[in-house]
Amino acid sequence: MIRIGLVDLDTSHPKVFTKILNSLPDVKVTALWDGRDVWPEGYDERFAKENDIPHVCKKLEDMLEHVDAAMIHGTNWDKHVDKAFPFVEAGKPVLIDKPVVGKVRDIYALLELQAAHKTPIYGGSALRFAQETAIFRSEATGFGQIVSAVATGPGDFFSYGIHTTEMAQGVLGTGANYVEYIAENKTAVFSVTYHNGFVLILQFHQPFYEWTLNLYTTTGLHAMKVDAARLYEPFLHNFVELIKGNAVQHSIEDPLEAVKIHIAAKLSRQHGGKIYLSEVPSEEGFDGTAFAAEYAAAKRRGG
Repeated sequence: MIRIGLVDLDTSHPKVFTKILNSLPDVKVTALWDGRDVWPEGYDERFAKENDIPHVCKKLEDMLEHVDAAMIHGTNWDKHVDKAFPFVEAGKPVLIDKPVVGKVRDIYALLELQAAHKTPIYGGSALRFAQETAIFRSEATGFGQIVSAVATGPGDFFSYGIHTTEMAQGVLGTGANYVEYIAENKTAVFSVTYHNGFVLILQFHQPFYEWTLNLYTTTGLHAMKVDAARLYEPFLHNFVELIKGNAVQHSIEDPLEAVKIHIAAKLSRQHGGKIYLSEVPSEEGFDGTAFAAEYAAAKRRGG
């Protein structure tokens, strides 16, 4: 049996992911640890009882003996690398929920961690692996030359907006060169220019709960819309296959490029002009501690 642990219970994902994973043959969520960035003392015990998880760990390292892999769900992305470390060091694959990290220095730290231990690090947005994304990526080979693309999605600029960027990457691939702010009213619009000259337009803060990708090609317009009700199964099935040692089409560098795109977009919005990904300073990024505090406050208000 494959044993999986939960690190942090901040969002709705731990409960949803546990239900899906426990429905799979020979897979069981067997342990959890919560850092209490969002929930009070005692929530971890209640969560474990409600979701039939046998081990509630007092220290993160205590989980190692109970699991073969771990999933990190903390809203404070500034802690993700440190929380991944004991599992990666022990050779246990890790899934880091989106955003994988929030600062450029943590991008480098995570890549160095994986290079040092060769343990699989998986994660990011489930939209990258959605069934619609996979089908559209396959169909796109018959669309002729893709001249440009527009991806749209809901939510805030980074913690939720990164879904939109990763969805687009799931079809178009990586290779971003620079990012440029275009305009902002009720939505925020940026362009991402790839090294080969291809241009992707990203629109965040969309006022309705839907993700779309439009490809403008030599054979016409081709459009994709993702069904948000079926996001997680392919994402989690891939993680289970990775734990088993099977090949999975995934590189942690892909969601890390998405993080860097958003950091560059923030800098372009602040300062104007083109921001090259290769020139973004290591100290730049988004404040995970502040976001986690805001998230916890919203939960206390019933948000």
